[in-house]
Amino acid sequence: MGQNISYLRAPKSIITQQMREGQNGHHGMAFWLTGMSGAGKSTLAHLAEAELFEKTCRVVVLDGDVVRSGLCADLGFSAEDRFENNRRVAELAKIFVESGIICICAFISPSAAARENAKEIIGTQYFREIFVDCALEECERRDVKGFYARARLGEIKNYTGVSAGYEPPSSPDCIIKTSHAAKEESAAALVGYILMEAACQTDDSLVGRLRHDVPVPHVWNNAT
Repeated sequence: MGQNISYLRAPKSIITQQMREGQNGHHGMAFWLTGMSGAGKSTLAHLAEAELFEKTCRVVVLDGDVVRSGLCADLGFSAEDRFENNRRVAELAKIFVESGIICICAFISPSAAARENAKEIIGTQYFREIFVDCALEECERRDVKGFYARARLGEIKNYTGVSAGYEPPSSPDCIIKTSHAAKEESAAALVGYILMEAACQTDDSLVGRLRHDVPVPHVWNNAT
């Protein structure tokens, strides 16, 4: 790490991002789900992925636990390692976005600076920050593996919400409140938001196909 690789030049694909998006019928975008452990990020991401797949969208989920078992297996949970974890995920998400794919990223990503860095890597126009908002008490109640309890006993270090802080987004693109909502309802909210943001505006038939009968409860879009 730290080696100078400025001499590298990435080859350009003959197939552009716009060509891929035209074929897919939607834009390549990254939807970054942030929130406390237990808020429901991974559950919502995979429910949304299944619904989008049924609508013939090109979609993939990047999940924190999966990434840490492979791509980021060498990283711990210090502030520096968390930042690097998010940086690697953002670089991977950028590749998916440039391939015209909807990429749902489900990560605690407790640092506002790390999330801002991810936005810069992926590109502001392709990045949407989604705050999966759930009360800490409810997150702990859902914790069947007992991680919060172990963290409070000091058995797990740097655990977000207990021995490490979480910086809620100050101005997220979308908020999904999950404390009292059924997971299916929250997933429908996520799907609706993704389709509104990712649908190509140049083909009304495609927009109609993607947006058809998708409810959008529990979503607040700052642009409105």
